[in-house]
Amino acid sequence: MGRKLALLIANYTYEDEGLRRLTAPAHDAEALAEVLRDPDIAAFDEVTVLVDEPHHRIGQAIGEFFSDRRHDDLTLLYFTGHGLKDDEGQLHLATADTRRDNLLFTSLPAERIDRAMTACMSRRQVLILDCCYSGAFPAARLATKGDTDVRTLDKFHGRGRTVLTASDATQYSFEGDRVSGSAPQSVFTRHLVQGLRDGSADLDGDGDITLDELYAYVHERVVAELPRQRPKKQENVEGRIVIARNVNWALPAQIQLALSSPIATVRLGAVEPLAHLRRHGNAAVRHRAQEELRRLTEDDSRSVSRAAAAHLRDGPAVEDPAPPVPAPTPARVKAVPAPAGAVPPPPAAGTRLWSFQTDNCVRSAPTVVDGVVYVGGDGGSLHAVDAATGQRRWSRALDAGPVRSTPAVHGGLVYATAGRSLYATDTDTGQGRWDFGERRADVSATVGVVADRVCVANSGTLFVLDAETGTKHWGYAVGMTPHRWVVMDGPLAIVGNTGNHVYAVDAYAQRRKWGTRVADSPVSGPSALSDGVLHVGNQRGEVHALDTSNGQRIWRHDTGSAVRSAPTVADGTVYVGNDDERLYALDAATGEVKWRFTAMGPVRTTPAVTGTAVHFGSDDGNVYAVDVTTGRERWRFPTGGPVVSSPVVADGVLYVGSDDTRLHAVVAAD
Repeated sequence: MGRKLALLIANYTYEDEGLRRLTAPAHDAEALAEVLRDPDIAAFDEVTVLVDEPHHRIGQAIGEFFSDRRHDDLTLLYFTGHGLKDDEGQLHLATADTRRDNLLFTSLPAERIDRAMTACMSRRQVLILDCCYSGAFPAARLATKGDTDVRTLDKFHGRGRTVLTASDATQYSFEGDRVSGSAPQSVFTRHLVQGLRDGSADLDGDGDITLDELYAYVHERVVAELPRQRPKKQENVEGRIVIARNVNWALPAQIQLALSSPIATVRLGAVEPLAHLRRHGNAAVRHRAQEELRRLTEDDSRSVSRAAAAHLRDGPAVEDPAPPVPAPTPARVKAVPAPAGAVPPPPAAGTRLWSFQTDNCVRSAPTVVDGVVYVGGDGGSLHAVDAATGQRRWSRALDAGPVRSTPAVHGGLVYATAGRSLYATDTDTGQGRWDFGERRADVSATVGVVADRVCVANSGTLFVLDAETGTKHWGYAVGMTPHRWVVMDGPLAIVGNTGNHVYAVDAYAQRRKWGTRVADSPVSGPSALSDGVLHVGNQRGEVHALDTSNGQRIWRHDTGSAVRSAPTVADGTVYVGNDDERLYALDAATGEVKWRFTAMGPVRTTPAVTGTAVHFGSDDGNVYAVDVTTGRERWRFPTGGPVVSSPVVADGVLYVGSDDTRLHAVVAAD
């Protein structure tokens, strides 16, 4: 086991008159040092704190900190203070003796820190910058450069390195000793300390606080408190980095509720989460999960006891019991006959009902038809899963690479694309009926089905096939670049390509009806079609509303960051996510913003609307339910990896895949 080492640098006072006029950073470095030293929380072996030291002393300390380290050492360098950009755009960290008119010789250049980290043997390096940034030149010169971004992350690339920064834009500038703009009080470190101290940053409830979890926790709280301050993260590491242990860990509330339920099917829903904790939690968590599974082997429901026994038999043994974890075991109520006419309470919204294990990431959007969930996996298989129980009906290996298409079901067949082919599979048996591919390029990620015809795109050609036999009726070359998706509006097949165009082709008449330009790789899907209007997003961050009768644009809205998944339209509102970690609700008639919701990672999924809630996934690993009227969060469901699979809701249950290799079934919001 490598050592855990930290160097914390804080600058609260400055000799430079201009820097003295700025808001001093909060005195949070000492609090961070306390939680890092705590043997029950982070248990760092060595924590050094430097406060208000000159640049040469800090430079020497950094050099010594990164020297003579082992490959498996964890090194954490933290800096709080002010960052300055010089006239060449280079970043300097201000120390107590820094002078703005002589940055080269009185500050800490970012380039030197980067060189020290690159030379270090450790492959578990963490750099945390809680800085306010400015241009060290006059405001007028800053404006002429037109560059308010510091691009901190670009300056600290490196293998085995994770960089967290509280902000990444210049917030003030100087003209003489007069300050233009402001250097606001950062709340980044305060939330960092809080998440470690009380364990609230343990987002997946496994008892460990990883660096990814800590960043997600801090990001959410910083943005909620200071919406204009947006923390950033960059990483190039193998595996996860555990920073601390959750000293206040308790069995998740949803598991406790399931264990105490008199309904056997609800108790059964606790088995899989407990097995997950037994596999992936720390020692104390694994021990607790094993004890709960042992209790369930004595459950009076045979399905519950068998499931618990199977996981105990197949999972890893927990040999060394850990000390008791706070929070008493919930008293489980034995199943007893309910009073006549009594209706048991249903599971709460956001509660996991079951999860289905695949062999790789699940980035395909599920399709639910007649009580069966169809979904593809990155392992190259198409799966059919019982919607009620999560049990496998069948799996078919397509052996053509990841299956990320949205399955389409029609007439006893399920259609899915992978690699360069379209596959038709019998919904009852899972046997292949036919496949089609021109072997020129990958086929489109979506398939259009209308009556007896299936439409799929390959390269720059739209193919119309017989739905039952796969026989090609015809192929129609439209556009000059590969097509990415197909959407059906009655007999009209609408396709989008990588060449920034959207086309409409009659699937029966073999005739192009219209074409229109939508810059930067347009994306769309069936959910974006409503009342003769198709809504299309693009990598510029724009959402376009197109009239499907003639391709004319009705309106356009710029979200400010790339849109990588199809919008959804429901009850006069367009819902769409983007890379800037936001979900937007737009007026379907005008494109005006109704509200926006901020997640903790890019939103690359197509939202699903049911009742009064819109559901979507994020790269932060959560599935969110947000009120359609107010844009406020109703609940969130954490998975074990980024959520790129677009959710679908059927009969009050939300189905969604995750990079944690599972398909999850969760009680949807009302």
